[in-house]
Amino acid sequence: MYCSYYETRFGSGSVYATDYGIAQVVIPNVSEPTSIDHAEFQECKASELTASAARLLQRYFLGERIEFNDIPVDLGGLTEFRRSVLVAARNLMYGDVCSYGQLAEACGSPRAARAIGGALASNPVPVIIPCHRIVASDGRLTGYSAPGGENTKWALLKIEGVKFKGLQVVKNQVVMHRTSSR
Repeated sequence: MYCSYYETRFGSGSVYATDYGIAQVVIPNVSEPTSIDHAEFQECKASELTASAARLLQRYFLGERIEFNDIPVDLGGLTEFRRSVLVAARNLMYGDVCSYGQLAEACGSPRAARAIGGALASNPVPVIIPCHRIVASDGRLTGYSAPGGENTKWALLKIEGVKFKGLQVVKNQVVMHRTSSR
């Protein structure tokens, strides 16, 4: 396992990879910024991939428009259904949002919106696979398993320029531009 860390205005995050790709991303909790114990990273060797992904994540949290589609990910250990959901979510472009139902349709399971939520909760590489871009059909932010929950989801969408009315995404932004599998 390889690892690198990155710093943001929200706190520290980390990236872990196998020989097959990024296997885990820990993003900062926007509600309770914390620092990483750097001793952990003295025992873990960085790779070119983890160092590159950490730099991109740092730039993303600074507000740069970063696309992560070319970063290989290792989704080993997930079921085929969960992998297909995460691959479909990865097709969402920066600043785009879609509903759980739209993502279910893109996966070929139009009645599986609830199962889509469970698959997204298993995402080991948040931001690189942008599960934060999935919202309720009415634009409400629902569930987010990364540290900080919905507050982090809201912050990530704000970084990407998504507009809100109260705590809901403005309805005309709930679209899915790319739906093809990678």
